[in-house]
Amino acid sequence: MLSDRAWKGRLFRWWHKIKSGAGQAATKFTPKLTMNRNYGWASLDLLFVNNASVTVWVEEAVVVLSDLDTSWQTSIPAGQAKQVIRQHVRAHESLELSLAQAIYDAGGRPQGFYSCLISVDVWYRLGDEWFHKALDTFQVEMTGLKPRSLRRLRWYDKRIRTRYRQP
Repeated sequence: MLSDRAWKGRLFRWWHKIKSGAGQAATKFTPKLTMNRNYGWASLDLLFVNNASVTVWVEEAVVVLSDLDTSWQTSIPAGQAKQVIRQHVRAHESLELSLAQAIYDAGGRPQGFYSCLISVDVWYRLGDEWFHKALDTFQVEMTGLKPRSLRRLRWYDKRIRTRYRQP
């Protein structure tokens, strides 16, 4: 009877070590929003950097627009878009994909110059556990599908966190 308890105790200690390791690997996976300029053209990209020693499955990224400022749209703005990714990011590698089309569609396909605040939520799986990371809020200025500027708004995130803090 005592040997069964010792065996179960060892099993649960081993299981807890696996659980804590998944959390550490989750912190080594970082999504970033970047703007790349090459030879006169620019792109707005979502970059996934996996510095963990395991492969990460990236499911989707949800892009939410707010404070949309545009003069003419060809459709009604939805305000959010879901970018389905469904790709593996191998250990110590990165993956980059464009968010310009998702932002353009969520904004109602505006013609000409427009600006908005965007926040991106990324859902990914590490082993058997699902994780969620919310990126900082950015202000983006675009013309059609071409980004003009990208700025991180630190003050906006601080204001939201203090407003919705639980007492």
